[in-house]
Amino acid sequence: MTTRTPADPSAQALYQAMSGLAGPLSSGEGSAPDFAAAPRAAAGEEKSVLILGAGVGGLTAAYELGRLGYRCTVLEPQTRTGGRNRTARKGDKLHELNGEGDSPVLTHTCAFDKGLYLNLGPGRIPYHHRRVLKYCTDLGVALEPYIMETTANAVHRAGHTPPGRPWRNRRIANDTRGHLAALLSATLTDGDEFTGLLRDLLRKFGDLDEEGEYHGSTRSGYAEPLEVQEFPRPAPPLALADLVASEFWKHRFYQPVDYLWQATMFQPVGGMDKIVHALTERITAEYDVTVELKAEVTTVDLTGDGVTVTYRSGGQELTASADYCVSNIPLPVLKRLTLSGFSPEFRNAVGAVDFAPTCKVGWQANRRFWENDHNQIYGGISWTDHPITQFWYPSNDYFSKTGTLTGAYNFGDHAEEMGKLAPGDRLRLARDGAAQLHREFLEKTTVPQDLGVTIAWHKVPHQLGGWADWDPADPGHQVAYKQLLQPEGDGRFYVVGDQASPLPGWQEGAMMSAQYVAAQILGLLPRTAPETVQVPDATFLTQGL
Repeated sequence: MTTRTPADPSAQALYQAMSGLAGPLSSGEGSAPDFAAAPRAAAGEEKSVLILGAGVGGLTAAYELGRLGYRCTVLEPQTRTGGRNRTARKGDKLHELNGEGDSPVLTHTCAFDKGLYLNLGPGRIPYHHRRVLKYCTDLGVALEPYIMETTANAVHRAGHTPPGRPWRNRRIANDTRGHLAALLSATLTDGDEFTGLLRDLLRKFGDLDEEGEYHGSTRSGYAEPLEVQEFPRPAPPLALADLVASEFWKHRFYQPVDYLWQATMFQPVGGMDKIVHALTERITAEYDVTVELKAEVTTVDLTGDGVTVTYRSGGQELTASADYCVSNIPLPVLKRLTLSGFSPEFRNAVGAVDFAPTCKVGWQANRRFWENDHNQIYGGISWTDHPITQFWYPSNDYFSKTGTLTGAYNFGDHAEEMGKLAPGDRLRLARDGAAQLHREFLEKTTVPQDLGVTIAWHKVPHQLGGWADWDPADPGHQVAYKQLLQPEGDGRFYVVGDQASPLPGWQEGAMMSAQYVAAQILGLLPRTAPETVQVPDATFLTQGL
C-alpha cells in the first residue's frame, strides 16, 4: 500500500502527530479519527482481534475496536489490568525481578491505611492531553486538580558541602528575577520613550526601586510573621552569586512552566487506576471483549492466514488465533518472545530502543506536617540534587489527618543505582533525602518505615522500564520508530502503546497510538508510514531536560 494522507481532517491530524509531521513536541492535541463514521461489522462477519497486554494502550484499542463490533480477546500476564498505570493501596503486593533477572520476588505488601493510595506510574494529566480527558469524561471518571508547583515548594542543594538549607520556590523565582531585572535596567541609558517604557516594565517585572535597584521583595516572602502593628518587611534577598552557584535551573526548577507540564493539571479522584478500572469495566460489560489475566504470551506466529499466539495460563500452554493482533507488550519484553513470520526490519526495530530506568518511592505520613504553620505546602513538588531527585506532596484530601507522599521519582544513573538496592535500603536512601527537606522524616512515628513502598520499573516483570528511551539523534532510532508505525504480516500485527507514539511515558501517547492503530485496521489511515518521521525526544518529553 502506498503512502497517502487521509482526507478526513481528524484522521489527518492524528496521522501527522503520530508520524512526527506535526512537530517534535507533539502534545496530543491533534484530533482523533471519526470512528463513528467507520462501518460496524455485519452480524456473523465480525473480525477477531488478539490484544497482547492490558495496559492503557491495549485497553484503549479494545475500547475503540470493541464498540465497532470487533471480537477482542485481551491477554494479560499480570493479575490486574493497567500495565504501568499502577496505584498502590492497602494489601497490594509489589514484585520485581531477582538479582539474576529471571524470576519475580515479593518486594512490598502495601500497608497504607485504608483509603490512602499512591500512584506508582503516571500521576498527572496535562490539560492539552485531550484524549485522556475525553475518555475520562466518556467513562465517568471524576477529575480534580493536580498541583505541580506552589511558591512554598523547596529546592535543595544536597550535593553541596556542607549541604545547603532548602530555599523556597518563591525566593529563587523572585530574587533571580529581581537581580536580572536590575542588571538589565542598569544598561538602559537612552532617554527615548521606548527605553522609558522598558525601564518601567523592568521595575514591575523585578519589583525594583525607583533607582532601578533590587533590595528584596515581598514577592519572596516576609522577613518575619505579619503583625498588627508593623508593616511587613521583605525577606532579605538571596545573593545573585549564591543563586548562580546553586545551579538551581539544572534541577527542573522551570519544568512546571513548560508547555508539556503546567503548574496546575488534573488527576482522577481516588487514584490514576480509576481510568483503568473504568476502561476494563466498559469493554467487558458492554462490548464483545474478553480479558484473560495471568495469561503470559510466549510465541506469536504470522505464518498462516491470521495470527496465532501461544500463551501460558493456569499451568497450561494454550493457543489462540485471530484475524488481527495488537501488541501492547513493552518492546524489551516483546523481543524476548518467539516471533515467527516477522521481517528482519521489524525484529531490528523491536530491539533498537531500550526502556528508561526509573524509580518511585511512596510514604504514608501519620500527620500532614507539610501543611503546618511552618511549611504551608499544599501540593506541588520540591526539587533536590539528592538521588531522590523530586518530592511530591499530595493534591488531595487537604487538612485531613494523614496522607501519602511521593518520596522519590528519579531517572538515569540515579534510578539505576537505586534499583540495585534492596527495598529496605532504597527506603533508607529515600528517607535520607527526604529528611534533608523535612526533618520530620527523622521521626519514624511520623513517617513509619514499614509504611513505605518502592518500585524500580526497569525491574518490574512484564514491564522492564518506564518508557521507550527514544533519541532523535540516533540514526537507528529513526529507522526503528518508522518501522513500528506500520504493521507486519500484510496488515495483521500492530504495535501499540506510548512506546510507539510521539509522547513516550504519557498515557496520552498510549491512547493516541491505540487510536492510530485502530484507524489503520479500519482503513481510515494508511498502513505505510511517511518517508520521513520525527523520532520523539524521550528525555525531554519525560524529564524536561
